[in-house]
Amino acid sequence: MSVQLKMGALPALCLAATLGITASAQAQVLELRLSSENPPGGNTVSILERFAERIEELLGDQVSVEVFDSGVLGDEEVHLQQIRTGQIDIHSTGSDAIQLDPAWAVFDMPFLFDSRETVARVLDGEVGDMLAASMRDAAGVQVLGFGEIGFRHMTNGIRPIVVPADMEGMRIRIPGSEARAMMLETFGAVPVDINFGELYLALQQGTVDGQENPFLSINAGSFQEVQDYLSLTSHVYTPITLNMNAAKYDSLTDEQREAVHEAAAYAVEWTRQNGAAADERLMTEMTELMEVNEVDIQAFRDASGPVYEFVGELVGPEMVEVILTAVSEQ
Repeated sequence: MSVQLKMGALPALCLAATLGITASAQAQVLELRLSSENPPGGNTVSILERFAERIEELLGDQVSVEVFDSGVLGDEEVHLQQIRTGQIDIHSTGSDAIQLDPAWAVFDMPFLFDSRETVARVLDGEVGDMLAASMRDAAGVQVLGFGEIGFRHMTNGIRPIVVPADMEGMRIRIPGSEARAMMLETFGAVPVDINFGELYLALQQGTVDGQENPFLSINAGSFQEVQDYLSLTSHVYTPITLNMNAAKYDSLTDEQREAVHEAAAYAVEWTRQNGAAADERLMTEMTELMEVNEVDIQAFRDASGPVYEFVGELVGPEMVEVILTAVSEQ
């Protein structure tokens, strides 16, 4: 069978074909919105910046990335909703990951990790895979990797903290975590849930007496300007859970998915190295701005039993046992 075309139809046909090719090419461009509620300077923003840089290197003009910070798109609660619904594609979640999946309460078990090496071994292995599967089921969110927020320390404006009794009655800001609240109550403090973006003013005005964060977050929030004492508790280690909306993740081509994972691995490793280096640098700087003291870690460990029991009730004793076993392995 032969097909005849009128000459007048050829320009229209060629134009349609050209538009079809252009539309197809444009359809391959991966558009990503990355956001954090935190200000620049901390690893929760840096991990997004490093991810963006790396994926642009890998995909070139086949990716378009927007990075937002400082709560431009909303506070913590808004971001947790947006990553579920796909209004943002990637979010660097800190302690508030527990609001997406209760299993993240395991990171609020005091003194669970003793070193960054242990953290990397546990989270880059079976435990990390288990947590990622749990997050996917609980929130419809794909975990891309575990970066570093870091080991958290206590600051306050009243007195040095050496043993749990020193925290009696102190109003300490926490992110929205039942387990973290339980920990502070066990140590005698009064937990107060305040968004990070509102914390500086709350400390300045005395709404709360203190807070607990890693050095990088303390510095990013300028809390050393409104706090007198820094106690080196290292009571919990908080990872950055680099999350991607699951529907967006599932829509990726094989090439895009490979690039996303490579960019995530690069950003994760960058934050871990940056966190370790920043701890050394900021320790010196903060010693000049606040009174810094060591604490009686054993006294805090001895007081932490009820917190482990509480976490076991939240996430199930099996998960706690798996993580404790993984941590203890050499």
